[in-house]
Amino acid sequence: MKFTLKDYQVDAVDKILTRLGYAREDWRGRDERTTFALSSTTGSGKTVIAATVIEALLHGSDEFDVEADQTAVVLWVSKDPSLNEQTRGRFIECADRIPPGDLVLLDKTFAGDSLKTGKIYFINPDKLSKTADFVKHTDSRHYTFWEILDNTIADEDKTLYVVLDEAHEGMKASSSNDQTIVQKIINGNGVNRAVPIVLGISATVQRFDSAMEKASVFTKRSNVEIEPKDVQASGLLKNSLTLDIPDEAGDFSTTMVRDATIDFVEVCERWDSYCEQEGIEPVLPLLVVQIPNKTAGEKDSEKGLAEENDLIRIVLETVRKNWPAMAGDCVAHVLGDRAIIEVGGYEIPRVAPQDIESDHRIRVLVAKDAVSTGWDCPRAEVLVSLRPARDDTYVTQLLGRMVRTPLAQSTSVDRLNSAACYLPYFDKATAKTVAEEIMGIIPPRAGGSNVPVPNVLFAPATLVRNPEVDARVVELIAGLPSYAKPAAAPKPIKRMLKAAVELSRDELVSDADKAAHAAMFEVLDGVTVANQEAVDEQTDQIMTADIRRITAKHGDNEASNMIEVRSADATTVDDALRHLRRMLTTSVVNKYLQRNMQAAIHEAYEAGDPDIDITSVRARVAALAFIDADVQGPTEDAADSLTRLWLTTKAAEIKALNDVRARVYETIEDMGREPERVAIQVKDDERVGTQDPDGKPLPTVRRHVLSTSGGDYPLDLKMTKNRWERATIAHELASGSLEGWYRNPSAAGKYSLRIAHKSGDVWKSVQPDFVFVHLADDVLQPSIIDPHGAHYGDAAPKLKALAQYADEHGDAFDRIIAIGVESDRELIGLNLKSPAIRAAVYGSPADSDSIKELYKRHGIKYTTIPEGL
Repeated sequence: MKFTLKDYQVDAVDKILTRLGYAREDWRGRDERTTFALSSTTGSGKTVIAATVIEALLHGSDEFDVEADQTAVVLWVSKDPSLNEQTRGRFIECADRIPPGDLVLLDKTFAGDSLKTGKIYFINPDKLSKTADFVKHTDSRHYTFWEILDNTIADEDKTLYVVLDEAHEGMKASSSNDQTIVQKIINGNGVNRAVPIVLGISATVQRFDSAMEKASVFTKRSNVEIEPKDVQASGLLKNSLTLDIPDEAGDFSTTMVRDATIDFVEVCERWDSYCEQEGIEPVLPLLVVQIPNKTAGEKDSEKGLAEENDLIRIVLETVRKNWPAMAGDCVAHVLGDRAIIEVGGYEIPRVAPQDIESDHRIRVLVAKDAVSTGWDCPRAEVLVSLRPARDDTYVTQLLGRMVRTPLAQSTSVDRLNSAACYLPYFDKATAKTVAEEIMGIIPPRAGGSNVPVPNVLFAPATLVRNPEVDARVVELIAGLPSYAKPAAAPKPIKRMLKAAVELSRDELVSDADKAAHAAMFEVLDGVTVANQEAVDEQTDQIMTADIRRITAKHGDNEASNMIEVRSADATTVDDALRHLRRMLTTSVVNKYLQRNMQAAIHEAYEAGDPDIDITSVRARVAALAFIDADVQGPTEDAADSLTRLWLTTKAAEIKALNDVRARVYETIEDMGREPERVAIQVKDDERVGTQDPDGKPLPTVRRHVLSTSGGDYPLDLKMTKNRWERATIAHELASGSLEGWYRNPSAAGKYSLRIAHKSGDVWKSVQPDFVFVHLADDVLQPSIIDPHGAHYGDAAPKLKALAQYADEHGDAFDRIIAIGVESDRELIGLNLKSPAIRAAVYGSPADSDSIKELYKRHGIKYTTIPEGL
């Protein structure tokens, strides 16, 4: 796999491979069929996860500790052939151990009687309709698709894995042909039997789950689910979406196209500046113009075409007027019912949706429904939709197309972390409902929102560092103790090797890779010496197995014969070495073998011995995997220590790197096996909304570290509706000593103060709501105030995490207060700097009633909620 997976992706791959392993055993051993789904929100990298799973399935994986399934055949089913082509291209891009020739777009030219092991076949229902050649016998076709499928399932030397992409599409409760065909593939149709294993992939798996539960031949296993907050924290998605919808009825289409173009030109200039500053390839943003569908009666009429052409002409004239540098060949369309469109001096070609992202000539795209149904183009920065919309599901789907980041990571320029949508004909009440649902202000509808962005902005503004807040306040906040939670599946040696590569690339540590391997060799040498008798015994056991030794002689010229013998015996000894490679990584074991073999050759040469027993040297290394002594533990400890030493001593240099390189080290920090202290990066700018969905100004407060040029900080929609948070801010401002404050981001990331804590066996991260900095006796003193209701399900673990943090770092704060109860408009808090109260927190049961009792017995009045809140 060429890409470094995000933590949540690693966890998902591991869970899917585990379920597939059980499913294979159930099928091979008991003829039991299994189905489950990967459920994850838009933009989470589901295809990358699937590619990693399939690569490990076909070729094995040391990282995920799985053997290759030599019987595996994968059939990937997608509704749209263009999506299959896009997925195949994505596999080639990221899965380097899958040869492109093993990724087969299945069609009527396939002439075999069954599908071959080790290959991934892509199919879509259109190729299997009743009139399609692929389902008929002909003079040249002896087997139909259905017979090929059945032969594959029936072959005892093959295990068929079916992956159903966008699984909800294939399971619509409808009589349409597409869905019937998908269900025939899965459940059988009289010619073919039901497939053994089905993995569905979707952001909305309810329909898939319901259909599979009704299929009695399948055992439904629990789905692998990815939390939206984990996706958002990864940087793969935009931080916010800006919506611009007119307050009143009327034709605002030309005005909105103008405003969208002006915004687009500004975004292009910002990306140009950012990419030049970062020294990276230019990002070329895309302006998407969605036009309405023609009515049924106008579809093929001259009038309908003329009206559509006229609309496209007006749009392009408006764009050019406000973007004079617009190239003549930068416009394309994805209108399925049109070929080349000639309007207003433009010749607009039709392009395949999957080609838009890579075709950088395209800067303006004319589209219809393709924008809201599976279309994927991370460089789409601005959308103007001239289509009326009142359906909340449609609005949600459309917004979901705009959430991916062009660089697959966030930037330090917050405008570039946001996408803009201009919607002159959208129903404002519907958009308001969708916006509040996305941000969690109101409960989601059945089926839920799948737009994983924390904010939807109306009338956006960019905040900068507040001129009224002393820079020392920001420095103080940035230096407060913050801890990244450990990785879900930490691999210290892999982390060290990655750190070595990146530190060498940035010329921060010379010969880092050599130093990393030397540290591992030192530990392995020590373990070997300390356990010599056990190593000798295990080496003998390996050597007395039914293998043939390699004898290399100095001056022997018969290289071809020797290579043939080496290959045979190397494979045998590798069976023993495989265990060690999984423990210590392939890189460490192979280089350790290389060093030891070179040492043996040198030693024999010095002794005048022409024979070197290479097999014995390799077996002695392999023996380390089988001795009773702990080999993995001390090796990982050494790797962990070296990585932390590098990250600590080079922290200043790493901080000075550009965004792209700094993000690499953030990933390395997040790969730890224990909580590790990290810096808090207070933003230089932030894009926020200044109005609510009804167009009313949001309330503002003073002395936040980021503000408008006038010193105001607009409260977002969530805070506006949160009485406790507004009362907390009002109370601190009223003290007269507040120098500045920071709304700690709720997502665990580089901009937030993070508290890592363990909940059961799982590491989680708590981000307390506020940091306030007061001036007392000419000293700046920080406080953490966290209003979080005791009735919430996560109240107990969050409270204990804050208490543990206060145990370790209480001396750095004036106050650490957890607010959890309201009584007669008074907010009641726990003073977590008190050892007695912390002891009470640790000793309290985790249920809601016990937490409330904790506040009743030990809480103190924090403030009274002002009238009007």
